Amino acid sequence: MKKSILFLVCALLGTGSTFTTAASSITDVNAQSVSSGNFAQVDVDQAQVYDQNGSKVDVALQNNSTWKVAKTQSINGTNYYQVAPNQFLSSKDSFSYKNRRMTIKVQSLDGADKNVNVYDHNLVQRTDVSIAPNSQWATDTVINTSNGMPFLRIAPDEYVAMYDVVEQSFKATI
Repeated sequence: MKKSILFLVCALLGTGSTFTTAASSITDVNAQSVSSGNFAQVDVDQAQVYDQNGSKVDVALQNNSTWKVAKTQSINGTNYYQVAPNQFLSSKDSFSYKNRRMTIKVQSLDGADKNVNVYDHNLVQRTDVSIAPNSQWATDTVINTSNGMPFLRIAPDEYVAMYDVVEQSFKATI
């Protein structure tokens, strides 16, 4: 049976020597995670979509929908995320993030016994929640301030600042 399958493969590829050459040649590729890249999440009821010139198109995106971002472009001083060919989502109606799965341990910069501040996706400190120092959390998303400071999501619309993270561990799966 194995010889029949091998013969069939060789016949489909041409000759046995072609098969050997095809089997022995190696092509290097750069693999990327399916979760790599930038994403945008809509944070208004209906987000208007614009073209590359900043003109409205006849499309609106639903609240909490997530879109893969091809590029970020500044139009009239506002950042826009390209979510389709010549279709852009305004940063005023959404926020950008990257997937980043890991486990973190947090401790406040204000002191080892102080609770750690929690922020929303607009990076505004929440007053209704804080987390215990030296606690561990699973995180899957990172958003950045305009100057690049990362904030890690620990719950829906709850983020901690990277400066409060004292340990982090990544877990890779194949």
